[in-house]
This record gives sequence, structure tokens and C-alpha cells, in this order.
Amino acid sequence: MKVLKKTGSYLRNKALRRLSVTIFLMTIFAIVAISEVPFSSIYVDLGRYEAVRALFLLILLFFAVVFYRSYAGYRRGSEGEKKVTKIFTSALGDEYSLINDVYIHDGYGNIDHIVLGPNGVFVIETKNYAGRIVCDGDEWSSQHTGKFNRLLHYDLGSPSRQVKRNALRVKRVIENIDAFKSKRIWVDGLLVFANKRVDLRINNPTVPILRASNLPDFIIKKKTDSEFSAEDLKLIGKEILRQK
Repeated sequence: MKVLKKTGSYLRNKALRRLSVTIFLMTIFAIVAISEVPFSSIYVDLGRYEAVRALFLLILLFFAVVFYRSYAGYRRGSEGEKKVTKIFTSALGDEYSLINDVYIHDGYGNIDHIVLGPNGVFVIETKNYAGRIVCDGDEWSSQHTGKFNRLLHYDLGSPSRQVKRNALRVKRVIENIDAFKSKRIWVDGLLVFANKRVDLRINNPTVPILRASNLPDFIIKKKTDSEFSAEDLKLIGKEILRQK
């Protein structure tokens, strides 16, 4: 497989920024906490305002946890993208090309992967979730058992709507190429789960939902009305790379 663009720094940079904020908040937390210890070199006696310091510590801790969880999420996402890229490059032949971490300047975020092949263009959204993930159409949530065996649901947004939107964005890019303005273009959107520990509960999916290990076989066997020559794929790849 030809890799036209390697995995970029989009998720990694977001993770590092959130980790930096977490470290900064915890540093301030430590300094403020030490300031209330008698006989410490930075001890400050606030007297009747001691409760203000305690409240400030709670606020710092709360935001540190929020940013750390965000950091962990972006880090997992980056690891998932690398895993999918490795699977692609070992399983697909040179008639396929891979473009990672595509940014189209239309106000939305990045696109994880685009695969260009003679049997179509595939836009792939990668998720590295673990645990039970529930899909009902375009509604997504994670499920966890809380106290007293109570089943808790956490909203995940809509990864399926996200990948459909991304497929449409790429379709518009291709349709702007002079050679394709008079052609009917279809772009497939695929949602891929990279974590082996995910428990998928799928009902009425609106896009193909796959595990990473099944992705290359799905793409190879996919039949579509949009067939592309090597020259077509070269033009499409060049235009997508111009978007960065």
C-alpha cells in the first residue's frame, strides 16, 4: 500500500496541550496545598478565609481531572489511528493509497483516514473505545455498571453522523476537480473500532461498523459504481493533499 501522508500530529498535539494544562493545574494545586501547612517555607495564614483556599484547591483538582481525562481520550485516539494504519499497510496492495490525518478548511475537524482504491474512495473514522458501546441508529452511548448494579449511560455524540459528514466533505473536494465535475461520485464512510476490548451492541446502523482487523477485507471486497483508474486516483490524492 502506498502511504501518501503519514499519521499527523492533530490528536497528539491536542493530547500534549491537555497534559500540559493538567501538569500546570496540579503544580498550582501542590503550591497552594503546601501553603496551608504550618512551618512550611511558603505557609500563609488566611485566618477566617481558610475556607476560600480549600474551595480553590477543589476547583483546581476538578479542572485537573477534566483535562487529564481529555488528554487520555486524545491519546487513545492517536494510538487507535496508528493501529489502523499498521493494519492497512500490511494488508492492502499498491493499487491502494492511504492518506492520514486530513484537514479540510471548512470549519470541521480532521479526517482520520482516506483510502483511495480502484473500487472506490473510503473515508474512515477510527475510535479506540473500550467497554460496552451501544449504537441505535445515529445515537451512541457507552454503558457502565455503577453502584447497586445500576446501568449508567454516557453520551458519545454520534460517530456515525461524523463519518457521514466527513464522507460528504471529501466528496465535495473530489467534485471540485475538473475531471470529475461531470461524473457521479460516491464516497464510502466507514466507522472502525480499533480496541479489542470493545463490546459493540449495534442496532440499525446507518454506516458500516467494523473492527480494525476486518477493515482491509471489507475494502477489498467492496463493490461500487464508482470505479477509478490509476490516473483518477492520482488526481484525487493530489487534490486531497492540497487541503492541508
